[in-house]
Amino acid sequence: MSALLSVNDLRVRYPVRGGFVDVVHGVSLDIKRGETTAIVGESGSGKTTLAMALCGLAPVYGGEVRFEGELLQRDRKNRLNPDRKRVALMFQDPVGSLNPRMTVRKALAEPFRIHKVESADPDREALGLLDKVGLGEDFADRYPHQLSGGQARRVGVARALALRPHLLIADEPTAGLDVSVQGEVLNLLSQLQQEMGLGILVITHNLNIVRHVADRMAIMYLGRFIEQGDSQQIFSQPRHPYTAALLAANPSPDPDAQPGEIELKGDVPSLLQRPPGCEFHTRCPGVREKCRGLFPEVSIDGEHRQYHCFYPLDN
Repeated sequence: MSALLSVNDLRVRYPVRGGFVDVVHGVSLDIKRGETTAIVGESGSGKTTLAMALCGLAPVYGGEVRFEGELLQRDRKNRLNPDRKRVALMFQDPVGSLNPRMTVRKALAEPFRIHKVESADPDREALGLLDKVGLGEDFADRYPHQLSGGQARRVGVARALALRPHLLIADEPTAGLDVSVQGEVLNLLSQLQQEMGLGILVITHNLNIVRHVADRMAIMYLGRFIEQGDSQQIFSQPRHPYTAALLAANPSPDPDAQPGEIELKGDVPSLLQRPPGCEFHTRCPGVREKCRGLFPEVSIDGEHRQYHCFYPLDN
């Protein structure tokens, strides 16, 4: 099956005093229709910037992105021009992403007006979208401040899916929600994915979400993917020490579970002062001299797992 989204060596660079800083640094990945891929990493690793770039909301310095085989062009500000009908974004803040002066009805009808979908009845479409995400018609005339976090997230899902996109980019889709509501939102996305054949890119730091929904995952550190592949394989046998440390730090619902063996020490280095060599060497418990001077090229194992490490874990 050909890729729905194909990203090759994507770079996002911002000017700073005295030069530039690379926030996304040579990222490549493929997402297939009906597949969920998760981008995981600590805060500041570049996850949200990557999402913004793919939606045309952040400037692209290098690389290329193809959507359904078509190369996305850049505008005068070096921003990609994706088809907004085919690519949708769910923002991290469900309430803050809604216009406080606009009712839910108007917010859901807005995409049809903006994109001039003349065949659609915006009001009828809005009510249909509410029904699709499990909200009744009585929510149509509410304002954002009258919604709970879970209800606002469902409205966000409905708005993102209004024009029946082929790819949904969900930035922290369960942030700030109770555990029970998180499950409801994830189950809703899974159901809609099956109905619509959606490709989904989830941006998150919550590994429990990744285990539940993602077919594939990519681990991001200082703007790079340092490991990516099948989610279950990575959970059971991480190859990169950073991946293993993230998994070890992830809270387990099992009270008898033993703590992980790898512990992250120190702070994430500044993007303004990237460490030479392997950028994780300043925090890696297994660092060796080679790691301090050279950045490891990508390695691919028999399961099509990709990772950047001179001394991968064998587990």
